[in-house]
Amino acid sequence: MTKIAWIEDDYEEISSLVRLLELDNFEVARYRTRNDVEEKIGDILTCDAIILDVVLPPITEDEPHQGVSILKLLRQKYHYTNPVVVCSAVRTPGVIESLQKLKVSAILHKPLRPSVLYAEVKKFVQKDIGGEDK
Repeated sequence: MTKIAWIEDDYEEISSLVRLLELDNFEVARYRTRNDVEEKIGDILTCDAIILDVVLPPITEDEPHQGVSILKLLRQKYHYTNPVVVCSAVRTPGVIESLQKLKVSAILHKPLRPSVLYAEVKKFVQKDIGGEDK
């Protein structure tokens, strides 16, 4: 079974999308904050892919886009190389460039259409994890 970590603070917003993935035999673990990620980093690093929001609590003036710092942590400190699909309402050029430098697999803008998210996840999971249907 393919494991996905979904890092998103608004569980209600993604609940139907999670169900869609689970119906197709994906195991989806949810995390809300950077603290959740840091506490469960071992579990997250075993995931086949990550879906990541950019704006996560705690939102601070110094770091309003926690998702970027989480991705930096995953890529640079833990050398996580599996696909990361970013789903966010943020369209700020500087933020988008930072995400691209950290090698995201795709950037999807909210509000998410289930079919688009599903197609992206399937594409990257199939391509980057053994090249076969999971």
